[in-house]
Amino acid sequence: MNRPIPRGHPTGRRPYGRRMNKNTLPRAPFAAAATALLLAIAAAACGPAATPLPIGSQVLPSINASAIASAAAGAALSALDQVDTAIDANTTTTGLTLDDASSLKQLTAAARTALQTGDTAAAKTAVDNLSSKVEGFAAKLNGATGQQLTAAITALKAALPTS
Repeated sequence: MNRPIPRGHPTGRRPYGRRMNKNTLPRAPFAAAATALLLAIAAAACGPAATPLPIGSQVLPSINASAIASAAAGAALSALDQVDTAIDANTTTTGLTLDDASSLKQLTAAARTALQTGDTAAAKTAVDNLSSKVEGFAAKLNGATGQQLTAAITALKAALPTS
């Protein structure tokens, strides 16, 4: 039997013979090309036509404060609707009179107008006036509908915008 002539090292891992101490790929031409490319890029970046990079001038996304305020005002306006409903529910012969209900509705209308125009200070004043007026009618508001009105005013105070 004829054995094939081994190519390379007898273990098959290292080159054998003339190529034993030579690199398999010549690296000098690649290094010269990479250096030339880097120099060309650097020259183009430093030229007069190069535009500076805007470092440190990144634009952060802005928060629309009016959208947040209008959402808070929307919650307060829906709470005002609940207060108006509770006032109507308490306008009975044993509860609020028509004059009492009318004065409370004027205060809710003032608060609604202030919220729609964005005047939170006037809205808070109107809600405080409404709350103190309802406390004055506590003797007339002793049923479940009276508790509903006081709960609606408490929810309105919580829903008012803070700024």
